[in-house]
Amino acid sequence: MYTMARYTVARQALRARKRVAVIPRPPNHTAQGGILTGAVLAVLAVAMVPDTSDAQATLRGRVIDSEMGHPLVGATVRIRGGPPPVTTDSLGRFEARELAAGNAEVTIQLFGYAQGVFTLYLPPSGGVSQDFALDFTGANLPEEVVRARVDRLMPRYVDFEQRRQRGLGAYLRWDDLVKKGSSSVGDALRTVRGVRIQCNQQTFECFAVMTRTPQCQPTWWIDGVEVRSFHENTPIRDIYGIEIYRGVGEVPGQFAGSNAACGVIVMWTKSRPYR
Repeated sequence: MYTMARYTVARQALRARKRVAVIPRPPNHTAQGGILTGAVLAVLAVAMVPDTSDAQATLRGRVIDSEMGHPLVGATVRIRGGPPPVTTDSLGRFEARELAAGNAEVTIQLFGYAQGVFTLYLPPSGGVSQDFALDFTGANLPEEVVRARVDRLMPRYVDFEQRRQRGLGAYLRWDDLVKKGSSSVGDALRTVRGVRIQCNQQTFECFAVMTRTPQCQPTWWIDGVEVRSFHENTPIRDIYGIEIYRGVGEVPGQFAGSNAACGVIVMWTKSRPYR
């Protein structure tokens, strides 16, 4: 009986435990929960940032002559990593679409002009409008084309051209410089008979002197103004013309002075309002 009684009590206790309601535990607001919440917020933040990897921009350009400002027709425009090359129309204009945002390298070529390479920034959206100026060289163009350009520029350099026609002294015009392949003023002067370039090995400076008077330096005039000197490394692309007078007997009155015996070099630079 004692054993049977203990068994009955044990079964009743087991049934009572089964009837007890299980209360769910509240959410665990621990550091782990904070980490999960932060991760979710980070994902949302990334999703809200605009993706510019596929952003596209439009470039509208106009190609012009750097010295005269007129539009250049038929220039070929290439954009690195962009669409196929485009060609400028009768107004010198072009348009390139679907370009990647960021820095863009634009290369422009036209027969008779120096190749132009330009770098500009394209925004992630919208368009950019810009003028691109090319330098005229006249290389491989017919003589009448080059002469027509000289005639248009003549009013600006009329005095230079008149003295050049008289032929008193030595003259180098921009088209002569292109034909000679000179890259600097020093290179151009080396081709003139009676002119010598002397270089100081200690100061790494070079000066032009006349063969007749190597002990003194000539007087320099730049665009009608007397100056002390002119750097022989000046790029030739900035020069319209050079007049070289090797002695007093060649120097025109407007450039004469106390140092004329050492020679006179007159430089005419290109005015480039459209660069």
